[in-house]
Amino acid sequence: MKRMLFLIVCCFSTNAFSIPLGASCSPAVPTTDPNFCASFKASAACYCENWGLRRNMCQDMKTIQKRMRSIFGSIENACAYQKDTSPQICLDDWKCYFSGGYDSNGNLCSGTGKSCE
Repeated sequence: MKRMLFLIVCCFSTNAFSIPLGASCSPAVPTTDPNFCASFKASAACYCENWGLRRNMCQDMKTIQKRMRSIFGSIENACAYQKDTSPQICLDDWKCYFSGGYDSNGNLCSGTGKSCE
């Protein structure tokens, strides 16, 4: 059950979209791309909805992140638990989305360093 909940609301990182689902969702572009914010949010919403969660919940990235923290205790634990992308890419995705700055390779998030929210 814990793994299913994680898959439903937690594995929305750049390369975590290899789960075969009924509808096709595009993966997010890399965190350094100027279109990262819109791409990451659209991908997360698509996969969230495909797993059957309500659309309004799937549009709120803070709600998704809050659920990740409540299930795993931290984003770090959630990223370590999932197996569809490297934990570091997962961490970079969430950090860039909410905090901006630099990814773990020293590149500006979204090409500007600004957060998405």
